[in-house]
Amino acid sequence: MKYIISLDGGGTKSEAVAYDLEGNVISQGYSGFSNLLINEKDGINHIIEAIEKCLSTLSKENCLFLFIGIAGIGGVKDRSPLEKALNDAFQIPFKIVNDAQIAHAAMLNGQSGVLTIAGTGSICIGMHKEHTVTAGGWGHLLGDEGSGYWICMEVFKKITQEFDEGIPLSYLSLKMLERLQLKEADGLKKYIYHNIKAEIAAHVPFIVEMANLGDLMALTVLERAGQHLGKTTSQAIKKLNLREEPRVAIKGSILQRIPVVQKTFIQTIHEQYPTVLFYTEDVSSTFGGYLLAMKELNNY
Repeated sequence: MKYIISLDGGGTKSEAVAYDLEGNVISQGYSGFSNLLINEKDGINHIIEAIEKCLSTLSKENCLFLFIGIAGIGGVKDRSPLEKALNDAFQIPFKIVNDAQIAHAAMLNGQSGVLTIAGTGSICIGMHKEHTVTAGGWGHLLGDEGSGYWICMEVFKKITQEFDEGIPLSYLSLKMLERLQLKEADGLKKYIYHNIKAEIAAHVPFIVEMANLGDLMALTVLERAGQHLGKTTSQAIKKLNLREEPRVAIKGSILQRIPVVQKTFIQTIHEQYPTVLFYTEDVSSTFGGYLLAMKELNNY
């Protein structure tokens, strides 16, 4: 049985899935992060390991193609170590793209449209025929509005503002400091500058919990996240010049798991594009790799 393998590699894990030529899953393999910007050697080892695990129950000779989507690959100056490792390990034709590209193909089933991803960071990627655009995705120092990191930083900034103005700390601020085991707002500086983005963004579920309990500040920050993501998505739609029934798909915990963010996001886009079609069902990004791999094979 002939098949292809698609790998979705992020900053936390690598997922390799083998699909037969009809798109059915026949094997899976997992490993650690694939983002080479975190650690090139470990990232390459994780990619190889995930594919090897996926191949463990299959005949390697029947694998027609490896389609690999990796977070941060656009920032990698030299891909040759990864390409050599893939050639040495498998001797199978392959293609390497950004993970957002396979996610786009998966969520929109290979059709034109915009995919908005909002997790720790955020980005919109739009594709129409051979034209590809992005909006957002500038990273936490330049943007990433609406992301998990941004949501938490908005709350932390509010704490510093209250502290500077000498006004009583809000209930959310007090509860956040309590959560961080900080007695004074001064301790925030050390916490922020000594922790990675994912650690800071990990407080999103707490902020959502506070919003669900009726905290106005928490609710406002989440609504603003939805608005920012909606505006960025609208910018991507405009760049693509998709006028009639533009398609918008969503991916990532912020848009998929927080109803108030998703609702505000949809409302914001509807104001500018009333006929937009939304795709909210989650689909494994590896399926996008399968679709793109089949396209590559058909072009041979």
